[in-house]
Amino acid sequence: MSRRPAVPEIDFVARRRAPGWLGWLALALGCAAAAFAAERYDTLGGQVEAQRADNRRAARAAEQARVLARRDQEDAGLRTRLDVARTLSLQMARDWQPLFADLEALAGKHADVALLSVEPDAARGLLRVTGEAKDLNALFAYAESFADASSLAAPRIEVFEFKQREGMQVVAFSLRLNWRRA
Repeated sequence: MSRRPAVPEIDFVARRRAPGWLGWLALALGCAAAAFAAERYDTLGGQVEAQRADNRRAARAAEQARVLARRDQEDAGLRTRLDVARTLSLQMARDWQPLFADLEALAGKHADVALLSVEPDAARGLLRVTGEAKDLNALFAYAESFADASSLAAPRIEVFEFKQREGMQVVAFSLRLNWRRA
């Protein structure tokens, strides 16, 4: 009988055990820390981008202000034109509400007069009113009623003429008024 020698087991790698609860806990904590770090990175990236956009806007505004300031200092002609424009703007800044209130109140009192147009010249303080009246007496009564108006004064009839409208004779007129500051 032949005896054979036993086959040696050549296994140099140790067998692994299944991970325990401590390993799973370490894995979960690592995943949570990685998720928190990724979310924080994303949030901070958005804040950095918003701050960069704010810085770009502020830099553009500062550059525009610097250019305008330098241009104002260098160009005396521009400075005088701007002063004239500011003065004209202040002259034209009038209170329109009293004007319309006066015109509306007088229109209610004088049913024989119809206004066709109102042309304000705020820079010179004049108002031109064109319209039609039933007769000359209605026109004169309308013009005299501006003595009670708070924002309008000194009515002057510039032009009037008799016209035929739908078989009736009417008086077409143009009236100029001084527009007082409120």
